Amino acid sequence: MPLSKADQAAVDERRAKLVSLRRRRPKVPFDSEEVRALGYTSPSAASKDFYRALEARRKELDIQVTEYREEQNEILDALIETHMPAAMDKDIKASELVLKLLERQAKLNGWEQALKAELSGPNGGPMHLSPIGLNKLRELIQTSGDPDEDDNPDLDEGEGDPDDDGND
Repeated sequence: MPLSKADQAAVDERRAKLVSLRRRRPKVPFDSEEVRALGYTSPSAASKDFYRALEARRKELDIQVTEYREEQNEILDALIETHMPAAMDKDIKASELVLKLLERQAKLNGWEQALKAELSGPNGGPMHLSPIGLNKLRELIQTSGDPDEDDNPDLDEGEGDPDDDGND
């Protein structure tokens, strides 16, 4: 059964006070007297209510961000529609402006995607990756050759730089 407006207001006020307590440094624990004074029967109840409050704020923020995006998209669409004909008629300034507007819209909507790196196997085919053991790794290194083998032939494992006289 849904809460009355008065009951919901009381819950919202209690949650706001709880969030305020939890934002203090150092954090006020859920089992403190201050939290119990807000009317919580247990630390678990306070914790659950705290996370409900955070989730409600997150949803509210998501709604606000969505509304902001929609507003900005409408403005950008109107500007693009206004300047696109001139840009298509080879007006350099209009072309640059439209390009900036399109880039802004792509950034606003998250349309810019990071490039994916692709590993290819023999003959450009797919590379199959799977976990391997130390022996298999050693076998692969022997087969392909040690990539660090020619880095510095003067250095043996465990020795320092041959140019280092030991005086720092």
